[in-house]
Formats: sequence, C-alpha cells, structure tokens
Amino acid sequence: MADDAPLVPLEEKRVDFYGDEIVAVLVDRDGQHHIYVPLRPIVTYLGLTWASQTLRLRRDPVLSRHVRGVFIMKTPGAGGTQKMTCLPLEFLPGFLFGISASRVKEAYRATIIRYQEECFRILWEAFKPHILREETALAATDGDPAIQELQRIAEMGRAIAQMAEQQIELQRQQQALTQRLDKAGRVVRGMQLDIADIQVRLGSVEDKLHPHAYITDEQATHIAQLVKALAELLGEQDRSKNQYQGIFGELYRRFGVSSYKLIRIEQYDAVLAFLEQWRGSVAGGAG
Repeated sequence: MADDAPLVPLEEKRVDFYGDEIVAVLVDRDGQHHIYVPLRPIVTYLGLTWASQTLRLRRDPVLSRHVRGVFIMKTPGAGGTQKMTCLPLEFLPGFLFGISASRVKEAYRATIIRYQEECFRILWEAFKPHILREETALAATDGDPAIQELQRIAEMGRAIAQMAEQQIELQRQQQALTQRLDKAGRVVRGMQLDIADIQVRLGSVEDKLHPHAYITDEQATHIAQLVKALAELLGEQDRSKNQYQGIFGELYRRFGVSSYKLIRIEQYDAVLAFLEQWRGSVAGGAG
C-alpha cells in the first residue's frame, strides 16, 4: 500500500449513518482538495476483521495505490489525533463492493448492502457545500460558461472512469475466483469417481478372495457330529480303517474344501444330504 507521509485534514466531518458514526475528512493533496474516509471504523461496523481487510487492500492492484494515512481526531473537541488508513471517497465503492454479503454472518448482510448502496452518497452530500463553493470559485475564475460546463463534464467523466476501473478489476477478481472454484470442483469430482472405481475394484477382489460366506460354528459342529456318527457306524463293520479320515477325505474331495469349517453356506444342505445318504446306505447294508 502507499506509504507516503500522513495527510493533515483541512476539515473533518462526522456523519450519522443509520446509527453508525462515519468520519470523512477534506485534505489538500498535490494542490487539489480530496475527501478521504477512514476504513477501520467501517470494517468494524460491518462485522469484519481488520487484518483480513488490510490484506485485501494490499492485494488489490487499484485500491493499494490510493490508500493513505491521514491524521484523524480521536475525540472531537478533546484534542489528539491518530493516523488511520483511508481511501479517497471515490474509491470507497470499490472497497465496499469487494465485500460479498452472502459470505458474512447473516446479522451483518443487510448492513453491508446498505453501505454499498448509500454510503458514498451520504458522505458526498456532507461535503457537497464545499464542493459547490469550489466549483463556483472556479467558474468565477474561468468566466466562460462553455469552459465551465466542459470542466464539469470532465470531472464527471473522471469519476465515472475511476468507478468503472474499480468495477472492472472487481469483475476480473470474481471471474478468476469462479475459474478456480470450477477447477477445484472438477478435481473433486474426478477424485470422487476415482474413489468409486477403487471401491468397485476392492469389492471385486474381495469377492474373488471370499466369494461366499462360510458355515457357522454351530453348523460346523452339526457336520462333525454327523461324521462321527457315520464313522462309528462304519467302524462297527470294519475296525481296521480310520473311518474319520476316509469320510473327511471324501467330503473334502466332493465339495472342494480343505476343512469342513470352510464349507460354504450354500453347500451346507448338500453336505447334510450327502452324509445322510451315506449313513442310510451303510445302515441299510448292515440290515
């Protein structure tokens, strides 16, 4: 921001703006009179933090060139001044319109919109008599009505140009922000698609590793009891063999498992039927 020597006001006015006291001062800069407005009180009224707004001023290529320190009375009539960061009145709309009402606390939104709509006019009207006196003095000096009219048009044109410049810069900043948000949105959407794809692939791998649920411990115990009963029945006919080993071996071979506890849930009924059929054939043969 500009770091020139602080300006000393020629005149200071305090304007009531819907209960907020706004200060504006008239200073002589380079032989011309300008109206400056301290920003910190306004920032406080709008519920914003001074640190964040100072950073915004420094980053703004237009506002940063016009910010100046100005000596402002601490308390009218009590003496003493303090240097405050100020903007020329014509650049105040650029500062105010850089604040997005939709992004602040709801309690301050109406206040911000009111400042954006009316603050410039209220402060300008406070110094309007002085401005008119200067214009009258200038007219008396020039004398030519045509020159006077052209001068007024020129002043109006400069003011419009300054406001247009600020609006253009604000629009550029908004477009840049929109582009960054769009890019971030595309990145997030891409990440979401990648995550969804990974989840599908993990599900596929899990299906391959564990395509089906296994039988419960209770079902496994039931199968073990059936195998025991069948082994005892077979043992009564031939005690020379390990009947358990033979039964489990056939069970594993037939159902493609390495343990009866790894039998899949959809195989359970078939295993029961197989063992029951085997037991029935042995019992029938024994009879």
